[in-house]
Amino acid sequence: MSGRDAAAFYTRYARLYDRLATDAPFVTGLRERVVEALDPDRGDVVVEMGCGTGANLPYLRERVGRGGTVIGLDVSGGVLGRARERIERAGWGNVHVARADATRPPLRAPTDALDGSGRNVSDIDGRNVSDIDGRNVSDVDAVLATFLTGMLADPEGAVDEWCRLVADGDPSDRGEAAAVSGGRSGGGRICVAGLARSTEPIGRLLNPAFAAAVRLAAPPGGGDGLPRARRERSGAESAVARLDQRAVAAHGRVHERCRDASTTRLLGGFARITAGSVDGS
Repeated sequence: MSGRDAAAFYTRYARLYDRLATDAPFVTGLRERVVEALDPDRGDVVVEMGCGTGANLPYLRERVGRGGTVIGLDVSGGVLGRARERIERAGWGNVHVARADATRPPLRAPTDALDGSGRNVSDIDGRNVSDIDGRNVSDVDAVLATFLTGMLADPEGAVDEWCRLVADGDPSDRGEAAAVSGGRSGGGRICVAGLARSTEPIGRLLNPAFAAAVRLAAPPGGGDGLPRARRERSGAESAVARLDQRAVAAHGRVHERCRDASTTRLLGGFARITAGSVDGS
């Protein structure tokens, strides 16, 4: 599945996805736990990769306060439209969203301002990253990704990129924030959260139903590179197996890259939240 295919899929079902992301019975508690695990400080710059319709934005904005900045990135224009509506209704001046590839986020230090094509990628909605909310948001303090890594062909590479973002910021800024909050200094925080088959006894009984749900919810193609007929023969198993593999890869990479990474499992073992601190460069 290409990025264009995924964007079109989520644009088509943006309204339904927004209802599920906001109103599903377990969602509110899970989002609260995710932001708690990320643990941003007041005044931080937080970037959410694959922000979707913006369901996490209220929780992130509450944690960073008016002095912080929240940026959401997504490849789908349809879901971003819903996110912008959410921001406008709430009147948040320090929350921004932009259409961008989460594996190549448009947040770069000045020395990295050009991609391979010579295009400037250091802007959000047409503004340079040094001029959003009057601050340089290329100094990212925390990165969050929920329900995203299972759709990425290279989840480990994406985690590496996100770790680089939070490690490349200005250490003096984080030292000051840590002094105020009484703790963290140097580097930043990263959190990935998502779903995969359960390894817990009760959860295993529900794994077949979970696999079927994954197949129904997955964008067309799934990114496995198989011919359509073969994908259909492999059915739900290939989709959920791919999700499991990418979950293991992404969460494992956070453990490799972070000095204090920990994983929490919720919802009968189907939901995994992994977060940790990345050492500063």
